[in-house]
Amino acid sequence: MALFPFTTEALTSLTAAGTTSSVEVKASEITFQVTVTDINTNVVVRFEGSLDGTNFFNLDEDAADTTITANGTTGYSLSGTPVTHVRLRLVSLSGSGNSTSVATVIGAL
Repeated sequence: MALFPFTTEALTSLTAAGTTSSVEVKASEITFQVTVTDINTNVVVRFEGSLDGTNFFNLDEDAADTTITANGTTGYSLSGTPVTHVRLRLVSLSGSGNSTSVATVIGAL
Protein backbone atom coordinates (compact mmCIF):
# COMPACT_ATOMS: atom_id res chain seq x y z
CA MET A 1 0.00 0.00 0.00
CA ALA A 2 1.19 3.54 -0.70
CA LEU A 3 0.69 6.39 1.73
CA PHE A 4 -0.24 9.68 0.02
CA PRO A 5 -1.25 12.50 0.28
CA PHE A 6 -2.08 11.80 3.93
CA THR A 7 -3.07 8.46 5.30
CA THR A 8 -1.98 5.94 7.89
CA GLU A 9 -1.20 2.25 7.79
CA ALA A 10 -0.84 -0.24 10.62
CA LEU A 11 2.06 -2.65 10.22
CA THR A 12 2.39 -6.20 11.52
CA SER A 13 3.35 -6.33 15.22
CA LEU A 14 6.83 -7.56 16.03
CA THR A 15 7.63 -9.92 18.91
CA ALA A 16 11.27 -10.61 18.02
CA ALA A 17 14.11 -8.71 16.40
CA GLY A 18 13.40 -8.03 12.73
CA THR A 19 11.59 -5.59 10.47
CA THR A 20 8.04 -4.81 9.53
CA SER A 21 7.12 -4.87 5.88
CA SER A 22 7.90 -1.60 4.15
CA VAL A 23 5.30 0.98 3.18
CA GLU A 24 5.57 3.15 0.08
CA VAL A 25 5.29 6.86 0.92
CA LYS A 26 4.91 9.96 -1.23
CA ALA A 27 5.84 12.44 1.47
CA SER A 28 8.72 13.87 3.48
CA GLU A 29 6.79 14.28 6.76
CA ILE A 30 6.52 10.87 8.43
CA THR A 31 5.22 9.87 11.86
CA PHE A 32 5.75 6.50 13.53
CA GLN A 33 3.24 5.62 16.27
CA VAL A 34 4.78 2.83 18.35
CA THR A 35 2.82 0.85 20.93
CA VAL A 36 4.71 -1.48 23.26
CA THR A 37 2.96 -4.07 25.45
CA ASP A 38 4.29 -6.51 28.06
CA ILE A 39 7.73 -4.87 28.20
CA ASN A 40 10.28 -6.45 30.54
CA THR A 41 13.30 -4.11 30.52
CA ASN A 42 13.35 -2.25 27.21
CA VAL A 43 13.01 -2.47 23.46
CA VAL A 44 15.26 -0.78 20.92
CA VAL A 45 13.75 0.31 17.60
CA ARG A 46 15.10 1.97 14.47
CA PHE A 47 13.11 4.06 11.99
CA GLU A 48 14.29 3.15 8.50
CA GLY A 49 13.80 4.64 5.05
CA SER A 50 14.74 3.73 1.50
CA LEU A 51 14.96 5.38 -1.89
CA ASP A 52 14.53 2.14 -3.83
CA GLY A 53 12.43 -0.10 -1.55
CA THR A 54 15.30 -2.58 -1.20
CA ASN A 55 18.19 -0.89 0.61
CA PHE A 56 17.20 0.71 3.93
CA PHE A 57 19.01 3.17 6.21
CA ASN A 58 18.43 4.77 9.60
CA LEU A 59 16.20 7.85 9.28
CA ASP A 60 17.60 9.35 12.48
CA GLU A 61 20.20 11.87 11.33
CA ASP A 62 22.28 11.07 14.42
CA ALA A 63 22.18 7.37 13.42
CA ALA A 64 20.95 6.55 16.92
CA ASP A 65 18.45 3.84 17.74
CA THR A 66 15.49 4.61 20.02
CA THR A 67 15.16 2.84 23.38
CA ILE A 68 11.68 2.47 24.88
CA THR A 69 11.50 1.51 28.56
CA ALA A 70 7.75 1.46 29.34
CA ASN A 71 4.50 0.08 28.00
CA GLY A 72 2.34 2.50 26.08
CA THR A 73 2.12 4.47 22.87
CA THR A 74 4.67 7.04 21.75
CA GLY A 75 4.98 9.08 18.58
CA TYR A 76 8.08 9.97 16.59
CA SER A 77 7.83 12.63 13.88
CA LEU A 78 10.46 12.98 11.19
CA SER A 79 10.57 16.03 8.92
CA GLY A 80 12.46 16.54 5.71
CA THR A 81 12.87 12.84 4.98
CA PRO A 82 12.42 12.49 1.21
CA VAL A 83 12.27 8.70 0.95
CA THR A 84 10.02 6.39 -1.04
CA HIS A 85 9.64 3.59 1.54
CA VAL A 86 9.64 3.36 5.35
CA ARG A 87 9.62 0.57 7.90
CA LEU A 88 10.36 -0.09 11.58
CA ARG A 89 13.18 -2.34 12.74
CA LEU A 90 12.96 -3.99 16.17
CA VAL A 91 16.66 -4.07 17.01
CA SER A 92 16.41 -5.82 20.37
CA LEU A 93 14.29 -6.82 23.35
CA SER A 94 15.83 -6.88 26.83
CA GLY A 95 14.69 -8.89 29.82
CA SER A 96 14.01 -12.56 30.36
CA GLY A 97 10.83 -14.35 29.33
CA ASN A 98 9.76 -11.67 26.88
CA SER A 99 6.21 -11.69 25.56
CA THR A 100 6.74 -8.13 24.40
CA SER A 101 4.90 -6.87 21.33
CA VAL A 102 5.74 -3.76 19.30
CA ALA A 103 2.94 -2.46 17.08
CA THR A 104 3.46 0.38 14.61
CA VAL A 105 1.23 2.74 12.66
CA ILE A 106 2.87 4.98 10.06
CA GLY A 107 1.43 8.29 8.90
CA ALA A 108 2.78 10.38 6.04
CA LEU A 109 2.06 13.87 4.74
